[in-house]
Amino acid sequence: MSALRIGLFGRGRLGSAIANEAPDGLAWQVDQGDSPTGPVDVAIDASVAEAVASHLDWALDTGTDLVIGATGWNLPDLEARVAGRIGVLTSSNFSLTVAFMARLATVMGRFAERDPARDPYLVEHHHRLKADAPSGTAKTLAAALMAGCPRKTEWTLSTPALHQLNIGVVRAGAEFGTHTVGLDAPAEVLELTHTARSRAPFAQGALAAARWLHGRKGLFTMDDLAADLLDPLFVFGGKP
Repeated sequence: MSALRIGLFGRGRLGSAIANEAPDGLAWQVDQGDSPTGPVDVAIDASVAEAVASHLDWALDTGTDLVIGATGWNLPDLEARVAGRIGVLTSSNFSLTVAFMARLATVMGRFAERDPARDPYLVEHHHRLKADAPSGTAKTLAAALMAGCPRKTEWTLSTPALHQLNIGVVRAGAEFGTHTVGLDAPAEVLELTHTARSRAPFAQGALAAARWLHGRKGLFTMDDLAADLLDPLFVFGGKP
């Protein structure tokens, strides 16, 4: 089987990490405003939110599968535009460990739902230059937590009402990314924390997503990839 030809939009922090992790190199890596230099099997968008729409147009025009790893973008008609023409996978965080954490967050939410005294919360810390707050990963974890705890119907950065999940945001220093999901009860606290020591896990996950996506048609998320690998871990009472 021939090696997958991968193109990369972006030379920022994530783009540089992906380039470093690509085992056979990349067919091309272009910066914002530059054009791809040839056909590829899958392109990874690690650029900026403002460029995602044009990169999607290019992918649709060329029939190229696209992994979108930029954050802060919003395309309400994304599913209609893709319409099974190519494969598109979107993710705010490509770490498989974070995908595992999201599943555990849902279980923690279910535990919180059994007792209103267990109050769920989320705290995230990133480097001071990160523009979006809360992070895309924090929003993903918040959604997972609220899926298990229906009494929390939305998140807030302010003092929360009873139906709101409080998210704390820190922007300081050079932190790659730390996320904590917690339950605060009168007599005890339970916390689950993920700390990234480098951007390598995100880069490795983006490349794994590109390999998984190639040949599939439609709109996917990192959760679809993770389901293949992680869901068997949650089977109890029998062989995993």
